[in-house]
Amino acid sequence: MRLRSPRLAAVALLATLALLTPTSPAVAAIARPAQVGLVSFTGASLTSTGATLTVDWPDAAGAAGYEVFAARSLDAVAAATTPAVRVTDSRATVSRLTAGVDYFVQVRAVNSVGVGPRSSRVGHGTIASQGTFPAGAPSYRALTWNVCSNACAGITTRAKVINRRITEIAPDIVALQEASKYTTAPTGYRFVANGQNDILVRSGQFAVVPMKTAATAGSTVFARKSATPGKGIAWAALRHRTGAYVVVFDAHLVSGTTAAQVAQRTYEAERLNAFVLSTLGKLAASYGSLTNWKNAPVIILGDFNTHKSRVGDGTQAVLQKAGWYDAYDQARSLMAQHHNSANPTMQTAPVIGVRWGDHVDKVLVRPSRTAVIRWANAGKRVGGTYVAPLGSDHHPVLAVVSVR
Repeated sequence: MRLRSPRLAAVALLATLALLTPTSPAVAAIARPAQVGLVSFTGASLTSTGATLTVDWPDAAGAAGYEVFAARSLDAVAAATTPAVRVTDSRATVSRLTAGVDYFVQVRAVNSVGVGPRSSRVGHGTIASQGTFPAGAPSYRALTWNVCSNACAGITTRAKVINRRITEIAPDIVALQEASKYTTAPTGYRFVANGQNDILVRSGQFAVVPMKTAATAGSTVFARKSATPGKGIAWAALRHRTGAYVVVFDAHLVSGTTAAQVAQRTYEAERLNAFVLSTLGKLAASYGSLTNWKNAPVIILGDFNTHKSRVGDGTQAVLQKAGWYDAYDQARSLMAQHHNSANPTMQTAPVIGVRWGDHVDKVLVRPSRTAVIRWANAGKRVGGTYVAPLGSDHHPVLAVVSVR
């Protein structure tokens, strides 16, 4: 047998040990973080130093922190290089904003390697103004819902779903549109206006002002100006159990996107404001001893068939010029911002409006005389999808408001 040299033996021993020694796992290379998902506005406030907007988003893979960019236009937020705020978790509040204007936000994740792609640009308005209220002042849960009792099949069955959901949400005031075939109120509620547009109130919370010399509830229709008109307005003057008065209007403006339909809808927005003022004047003339009706609290609910993504539609501009703002933009708390309230195919998956959240169903308020505590798409959801069977091709929208 031939003996190996000491040097060869040592080399062989090292090779054997190398084979027997477990190798260390490869250290994964650190990569740039992933793109941030859909950013949602969840809250807002108005402070002595300006307005704030609170946003959150899903955690991005590989993120050590986040940069939040904010600007007054889509182009400006995309071009911004200095973050409005830097955070380490997936939630941020942007402060010192101008009140009553729209802002756009983008978020990107960062880590030690670099930055990830920016999120989609999303927009929301800041609170324009808000009323102040003494301790104990009432707040009202106001719900609007297009129940599609005519154009959609199966209202007899769907009415049970609608009533069950109203009971679950427990609003104080309910405004329904396309409701001519909806005839039975849920237990604990009663009609104060019943027709194409319905107004219901929760028993024990509100009563219609007793009629003496002039109407305290009713309805009107829109005239045709440039297209077939919308479904009109219902209204009711109500007295809360605390003794406070509020006048509720339920409007359904014409649908459609043709030039004639947009012009008709803009006209109807003008007529809506005129009708509100006229109604308050008539109440003042006949029931002036009860309250100052010309300055009475007013809530307008309904299906306005427009939203911010509809370029060239001046309906909202007309309403804002008259002092009526969407509670969605005035809310201190928001839920399901990106879930559109209209759901034309009645699908259980949310219909997503990325840039704004495209809500045709609205609660309108006068900001300086209102505090909007909460706004929510109030369709019933479990695990991120809406529960079937659905009550309508719209989801209910809820606003919790104090008004004066």
